[in-house]
Amino acid sequence: MNGPVFTYALIALNVAISLWGFSSLKGGSFKRFVFAPFEVARGRNLQGMLLSHFAHGDGWHLFFNMLTFYMFGRVVEGSLGPGMLLVYAAGAVAGNALIFLMRRNNPDYRVLGASDSVTAILFAAIVIAPEMSIRFLVVPFPIPAPVFAIIYIAYTSFLLDKEMGNVSHEAHLGGAVAGLLLGGWLAPGHFGPLIERAQRLFH
Repeated sequence: MNGPVFTYALIALNVAISLWGFSSLKGGSFKRFVFAPFEVARGRNLQGMLLSHFAHGDGWHLFFNMLTFYMFGRVVEGSLGPGMLLVYAAGAVAGNALIFLMRRNNPDYRVLGASDSVTAILFAAIVIAPEMSIRFLVVPFPIPAPVFAIIYIAYTSFLLDKEMGNVSHEAHLGGAVAGLLLGGWLAPGHFGPLIERAQRLFH
């Protein structure tokens, strides 16, 4: 098997379902692509729990999620092979579970996008390749992967009960924890390389 075929396949699926969702905006049927925990708790719009992990709000949302997924999906697939699909799915399930637990009584809460699954892939990549550094356009310097993991989880946890902007911190935290735990379970070295890297950084 040549190349990160599962990574490419998931990107293609995200693009296809997102384009389907964009076309549905005109017909007023976009709600089927959105996870609304209040409605799900009452047995409505169950398909949104699935489609929301592939649909996106706009082109930029899709682009940045898929760029992140492409960068780290190759790392995870290179190590875990088809196991990468399990990480992607686990991130979705964990994100949904935390969102449902915290927001099932909020009739106004809506979420869509692959952020929980993408975050799971990112954190699995951190476990698999802890020597790497994480770079962002808004951060002019590389951040060691273990340091990034600590900052990300702390920051997301702090914002968990604060509805700031259009960001689902529940999805991000659920995905991060799922990717971290599943990555440590499935990776050949488990948590060993990550722990060794952290020890060198903090001692």
